[in-house]
Amino acid sequence: MSEPVVIIGSGLAGYTVARELRKLDKTTPLVVVSRDHAGFYSKPMLSNALAGNKTPATLVMKAAEKMAADLGATVRAGVSVRRIDTAARLVEFEGGETLVYRDLVLALGADPIRVPLEGDAADAVLSVNDLDDYTRFAEQLHGKQRVAILGAGLIGCEFANDLLSRGVTPTLVDLADRVLSRLLPPQASGLLQERLAAAGVQFRLGLSASRVERVAGGLRVSLSDGSAV
Repeated sequence: MSEPVVIIGSGLAGYTVARELRKLDKTTPLVVVSRDHAGFYSKPMLSNALAGNKTPATLVMKAAEKMAADLGATVRAGVSVRRIDTAARLVEFEGGETLVYRDLVLALGADPIRVPLEGDAADAVLSVNDLDDYTRFAEQLHGKQRVAILGAGLIGCEFANDLLSRGVTPTLVDLADRVLSRLLPPQASGLLQERLAAAGVQFRLGLSASRVERVAGGLRVSLSDGSAV
């Protein structure tokens, strides 16, 4: 048997490569490696799932087992890669197991920027970049009435709009002086901000966050002008 094609990453890019490969080649062994559950879901839906009453389970379109069957592949879920030896064409997993490959595809996706924050609650700031992150986020929303969102770009505005459906008051904090500053001209940006404000979103624009501290009943985010949320 020939060495497999190994795809590291089970997001849209990874699984699309796998599907396209199978259109051309039905026989070469194929291994998809994922550090999470490896189920197939639409990542853009994470920022509007609340309004659609979507749970983490219902966001998964196909479980890893179904993807493996459809692709004629081996799907390794919950596995992290420790080292890649390109000379030996070898992938080493955490725990020491190794896998030799014929071809290797890196479909790792992007990680969000972690803003450097001080304070005893800096570790409480959540990033929602995959389904596991969304699960933690949804669990922590129970009983919450106010959520601060660092970033008023596309994803930040989508999350703010989504949180309104849960009766949560979102506050968008951004260095820019308007929302979606990199995507929209001022007139369109202003219209969007007006609509979000009318719906209940609050804004702290032209400011950055510096500290996050635990206080009675929640968290306090200190901003660059000396104020706090």
